[in-house]
Amino acid sequence: MLVEFGPKQKIATVRITLSDQAIKPMRLQAQLLQWRQDLHGAPVTKPSEELIVTPRIAELKPGQQQVLRLALRGSLPAETERAYRLVLEDIAQPSSMDVGGGAAINFRMAYDLPVMVAPRGTIVSALRWRDCPADAAPRASKGVCVRIANAGNRRVKVQSVTVSGDGWQQALNLKEADAVLAGAEREWVVPATAMGPVRGVEVRTATGQVLRADPAGG
Repeated sequence: MLVEFGPKQKIATVRITLSDQAIKPMRLQAQLLQWRQDLHGAPVTKPSEELIVTPRIAELKPGQQQVLRLALRGSLPAETERAYRLVLEDIAQPSSMDVGGGAAINFRMAYDLPVMVAPRGTIVSALRWRDCPADAAPRASKGVCVRIANAGNRRVKVQSVTVSGDGWQQALNLKEADAVLAGAEREWVVPATAMGPVRGVEVRTATGQVLRADPAGG
């Protein structure tokens, strides 16, 4: 599920329903986190006060529904799409699972939803690429390693990455589209048998759009 604010939207809602088949109530605690990415797409988060969510704690019994309201603070939206995560954690008494030998594992349910705030003005799609540094060579032993930066103002959902050189071309097709947030840089290793410098990089998005990346600094 994706929660998305339009460019002129200040409030969004999330509707949560606890199944009437649930065996016990839930007590959900909501937290909003600023969302960034590392080179491999793993989330890098920290608490954020740029949005507020109410209620912060919601009690749901089986069959009940709760509406959470998310609101922007200050002058948002900005020139560039903002990315957050809404984490809903069940803070009720944790469930336990008997693993034998008198031992048990306690666990809590948590839900993690992306929240995107659209940028003002025209959407700009722009990518930059560069070779991976020398210390990335072990990861690229079976292919060509490139880093692609999203220099546009909105996320790009990458379905495939194609690299080409003098007389050769190779593609990496992803099983699932992989989002690159605005301002983020991602690293991919494209399987390739050809040896030679990369001259060009193209990305095909989840919608079928083909974006040609410019060399970084070019």
